[in-house]
Amino acid sequence: MNLKYSRSLIVILRCVSLFAFFAVGACVTTQPQSDRILVTETELVSAGAYLLPENEIVGAISGNTLYGKYLSEPGTPGNVARETAAPGDDLPEKDTRWVEYISSDGRVAYYDFIQLTQGNWQVKNELVCFSYQTLVPQPDNCFLVYALGDRHYFVSTRSQTRGQVVAVVLGRKNGNAEGLKLK
Repeated sequence: MNLKYSRSLIVILRCVSLFAFFAVGACVTTQPQSDRILVTETELVSAGAYLLPENEIVGAISGNTLYGKYLSEPGTPGNVARETAAPGDDLPEKDTRWVEYISSDGRVAYYDFIQLTQGNWQVKNELVCFSYQTLVPQPDNCFLVYALGDRHYFVSTRSQTRGQVVAVVLGRKNGNAEGLKLK
């Protein structure tokens, strides 16, 4: 085999390899999982999320500070809409974010970047339930918790919003990382 023919063959093989690499790469259109926030229980299941059993819910949240975001109408604890405007409401996404310390003794401190609210939490019947000390008593807010990658999704169990993702936990730190006051 002559040297000129070998060099031509190598160049052709390289070109074919590069073409195949870029052709296959161009076919990938799925957004990376880390950038997607799913909004329904059906989407979560289709994406491979799994429903956390009670022991895994406790393991994921107990003794941790959670950093999250509401996906539906922002509001006070449990996603109950405010009836009056609060300072800072005009800031983009200001009141869709929240921080909550979930104490291992059943107490919580919830902060929506406007006010701090204390309450309690418990896990029962595969749901995590929160009750907050508010001026107007509210029923417990209970959620299914799904895990997908490093995120946890809180799915509504209320009749009006059943099956909708209400909030997503975007981050978590051990302990009371923000020093939120418990009662």
